[in-house]
Amino acid sequence: MNPHNPNTPDAPTAEPLFCLGEITVQYNPVPNYNPYRITGSRDTYDYLKRIWPEIAYRESFFILCLNRCNEVIGFYKVSTGGVSGTVADPKIIFQVALGCHASSIILAHNHPSGNLTPSQADRDLTRKLREAGKALDCPVLDHIIMTPMPAHYFSFADDGILY
Repeated sequence: MNPHNPNTPDAPTAEPLFCLGEITVQYNPVPNYNPYRITGSRDTYDYLKRIWPEIAYRESFFILCLNRCNEVIGFYKVSTGGVSGTVADPKIIFQVALGCHASSIILAHNHPSGNLTPSQADRDLTRKLREAGKALDCPVLDHIIMTPMPAHYFSFADDGILY
């Protein structure tokens, strides 16, 4: 065996230095869908009630992705947590929004306790996502907090605190 000749049958094969996974981005719009237009917080609340059945028990975080006409092109459940909190990762939120070519988004989460007052963490997250949305040309139009009680919600936009 000649160690300087790699063509010999028993020469060692080179191992790759590293392997990378393939990234696939896919968006499948629904053909012939009936768009739902958002004109205010009440429309957002009504839409969320249709897609969010487990509002009473655990805290969850959703986003609604909208086109330029403020029609819902999709929604995404970002996370479900425990009875007093959940995680809303900005990278995941904007990965979804940009992946479906959203022109804007609406944030939503619930407070199973029934308390509509946004926490400081709610305010900080909203501010952080608003800033990211501005930079990405995908603005955050509202952040809705819902409770188990019918028609009981809080809108950051309606309250004038959507920074």
